[in-house]
Amino acid sequence: MSDASPCCTACRRPLASDDQFCSKCGTPTPLNVDPDATLIDPGAQGGEGEVTVRDGVPESAAPLSKAEFSARLREVLGAEYQLISLIGQGGFARVYRARDRRLDRIVALKVIRPDVMGTKAFVESFRNEGIALAKLRHPAVVPIYDIRERSGLIYCVMPLVEGTTLEARLERGRLPPYESRRILSELADALAAAHRAKMVHLDIKPANVFLEGDLHKVLLMDFGIAKAITEQVEEGSGGPVVGTPEYMSPEQARGLPEIDHRSDIYSLGALGYRMLMGRPPFWGRTPAEILTKHINEAPVPIRDINPSIPKDFADAVMKCLEKDPWRRFPTAMELRSTLDAVTFSATRRESAAHEAPSGMRGAIVAIIAVVGFVAGLLTGLLLR
Repeated sequence: MSDASPCCTACRRPLASDDQFCSKCGTPTPLNVDPDATLIDPGAQGGEGEVTVRDGVPESAAPLSKAEFSARLREVLGAEYQLISLIGQGGFARVYRARDRRLDRIVALKVIRPDVMGTKAFVESFRNEGIALAKLRHPAVVPIYDIRERSGLIYCVMPLVEGTTLEARLERGRLPPYESRRILSELADALAAAHRAKMVHLDIKPANVFLEGDLHKVLLMDFGIAKAITEQVEEGSGGPVVGTPEYMSPEQARGLPEIDHRSDIYSLGALGYRMLMGRPPFWGRTPAEILTKHINEAPVPIRDINPSIPKDFADAVMKCLEKDPWRRFPTAMELRSTLDAVTFSATRRESAAHEAPSGMRGAIVAIIAVVGFVAGLLTGLLLR
């Protein structure tokens, strides 16, 4: 291949002369190669650090303990970052608190685990998250500072946020409808930004919603399985099912290739149902049972369970949960506009607070009348 027509080394997609990443698979191009880095070829076979997959589970030829992995990571980070502590671990990545030595700031380092480095799907998912976040600019989306591949490790650098997940908050009980509406509205706004960037999140769930600080500012996390809406897919009947069963749209549950932004709107409706009802719209003993219900069953209407939920709020959430994508909100911004228009009636406490002054005024008038009557009676007796 000549220099005039470069191609991606992983998927052979044609590249523009200024591309730093492949727009299809996310592989860094020669323009983005760190001269000190060792780029990872997930499809490579053999050699040191080879990983085999048995029954879908990656097995490392030389698994590292957490202490060994941390020591190796510190060596890779060198003088750029000071590793402080492990703060989280997911299915294929670990998150560390670190200090950026150059800018003297605390950051989060998300590092793909070495035992899954040989699995192409995990590596591409990690790259996809970095590429997706780099495209987005929104207050409710945590940005990415950098992504690196060096000495057999892949990691990205992000701001460190303090707070709790929506999942942890919901474990303490249901949220008030007004607070649920605020969270859904801010998430819809963040999704609108993602959809404008031609990205579908595909894994909206309470664990991926972060409530930052005392004000519980909403942040949408983990774009690890996000896909480009414009991505070309091979024709076929179905594909791999990725996501979280309790919050997956029917089309996502079927593994259909033509998933678009309306799948996220369905998932947002499932999240709203969980916040208002204390449980997802469907539950089952196995993931397959839950997915079947998403495809075939209608959720119980919210107001059938809790009539106190404002009708326009309940209707908005139920519209998100329509099986047919064309019957849902066409855009996340239209959903947000509907949520922002929801009105909440005064509570009994507020009604009582309004009634108290009028009752007190009545008592004062009665007292004045009695005092006047007594004063008139005494005056009459004195005049005699």
